[in-house]
Amino acid sequence: MTKQQKNTILQSSISMLLIVGTGIVMLSSQVPLIRRISEYSVHIMLGILGFSLFSLLFGRTKIMFAGFACTAALCIFLKDASNNTLKLPKENTEAKLNVAHINLSNLTFEISDLKDMLNEEKVDLVSFQELTPDWNIVLNELLKSEFPFSKSEVRIDPYGMALFSKIPFKNIESFKCKDKPNLKITVEKEGEKFQVICSYLTPALDQKSIETASTQLTKIAEEIKKSEYPLIALGEFNMVYWTNEIREFRSDTKLTNSRRGLSDGNLRVPYDHIFFSEGLECTEFNEMKDDDQNYIGIVGTYQIRKENKNPSLNSQLSLF
Repeated sequence: MTKQQKNTILQSSISMLLIVGTGIVMLSSQVPLIRRISEYSVHIMLGILGFSLFSLLFGRTKIMFAGFACTAALCIFLKDASNNTLKLPKENTEAKLNVAHINLSNLTFEISDLKDMLNEEKVDLVSFQELTPDWNIVLNELLKSEFPFSKSEVRIDPYGMALFSKIPFKNIESFKCKDKPNLKITVEKEGEKFQVICSYLTPALDQKSIETASTQLTKIAEEIKKSEYPLIALGEFNMVYWTNEIREFRSDTKLTNSRRGLSDGNLRVPYDHIFFSEGLECTEFNEMKDDDQNYIGIVGTYQIRKENKNPSLNSQLSLF
């Protein structure tokens, strides 16, 4: 076998490995090990891109083109699972709701600074998860003056949660799935009603927990489809937004992902999300960090979509 033939076989083999590996990542298999690898799709995409450029330096064009194709496929796949808008909508004059989500296990700083942080972000409603009895006492003492309206599900396991609000609750519901609580509240701001669902999904670590998380998502989707108002679903979903389960959940509920990509400089894998319904627009979405740049949670601003107002008037204007 000649040297050229060996080179061709080597390039073809590496190219095939890249293509097959990319396909496995994109399928997000139910096999826990492969699923865990798929969570690092962004890192894999950047690694393949770097490898392709490296191959170019050594004249391995077949590997380079295969790598570029895999990079493009992963890029399209990830972008399709995120917020597709190239530019965030401009603020309009309609009602807006600022919401934040924080997992209490992320807090490593002085807890008294939390209230100032929420006020700086102009948060109207904040979701806390992994709420234990001790945390419940601390949060009530700290936030009751600024966030006088609250609903809590206190537990000794990670499934405890609470919603604190500056706006009165119009309605409060709690529903369970597999003995795991979810909160569903309605608030009214500037004459517009918003619904918020707060959830904590079972971490998908093995086949059984994956099935449990899927059942929870199905139950949450049923509650979302009952909603009569613009809705925000947030919480610790414990899976990345490009998994099949999240993609199917969003397709079923017609919810939009607030994330437009990974904004964290160290490409942290995101397990917490905020999704919103068709009647809303996300004008701002950020990750919350303390002074030492430790990750705390996420915060977003959601406004009523203006074209949804006065549909009869809009249809009349379209005639001219």
